[in-house]
Amino acid sequence: MKYARYEWNGAVTWGVVDGDSVTAIAGTPFDGGSQSAPSGATASLDAVRLLAPVQPGKMLAMALNYADHLGDREPPKKPDPFYKVPTSIIGPGDAIVLPTDVGRVDEEGELAIVIGRTCKRVSPADALDYVFGCTCGNDVSARVWQRGDISWWRAKSSDTFAPLGPFLVTDLDMGHLDLQVRIDGTVAQEGNTSALIYDIPAMVSFISQVLTLDPGDVIFTGTPGIPGQLTPGCTVEVEIEGIGVLSNPVKAE
Repeated sequence: MKYARYEWNGAVTWGVVDGDSVTAIAGTPFDGGSQSAPSGATASLDAVRLLAPVQPGKMLAMALNYADHLGDREPPKKPDPFYKVPTSIIGPGDAIVLPTDVGRVDEEGELAIVIGRTCKRVSPADALDYVFGCTCGNDVSARVWQRGDISWWRAKSSDTFAPLGPFLVTDLDMGHLDLQVRIDGTVAQEGNTSALIYDIPAMVSFISQVLTLDPGDVIFTGTPGIPGQLTPGCTVEVEIEGIGVLSNPVKAE
């Protein structure tokens, strides 16, 4: 199933995507039962404004979770998540805004997973039962701030630094998905989620030992390779197999 969250005729709703159209559902995809089935009006995707497909209460991101992203650093001895604040989220087509005097800012294309039901102290064997689906994410990162600050609060969570979308998709083999990032059409990153150092069950189980994960919460799973630099005027696209393309222009503050 492929879900979208969108604005149409002045209202914001979730819907089920079928080809080039979307049909509204009652409630959210996490409500279950009949509320996750199409029940409302159908519109062309060209006629609606796609929004970030989820509104999480919590959002975490995995550090150093692909071997080809490590450089000369040692692999983490355990999953190593950090927070990104939900106010940094933007949707497809929204602009990534580079703050004044920020220095170098890079994209980080990632698979972002979305929790489907309350998750606390789950085992790796059961963890996937708590994952609703996945979407494309871009963990936009300000490198000067990331190196110079004690924490990554502004390097990773500045306004607009968490693009998500275009759709929330269920029933994919999240452990084997191709990922590609393009900046102005030139490939900047490529990888496959099979190369994750800590796979999705491991990261969900690890986080759930200390945090209760709620429906709609988001985990960015890590980025492969060497990310590319974002500059004002460029467009960055994150494409993940089975999900689609998350495209965002970049502009200066």
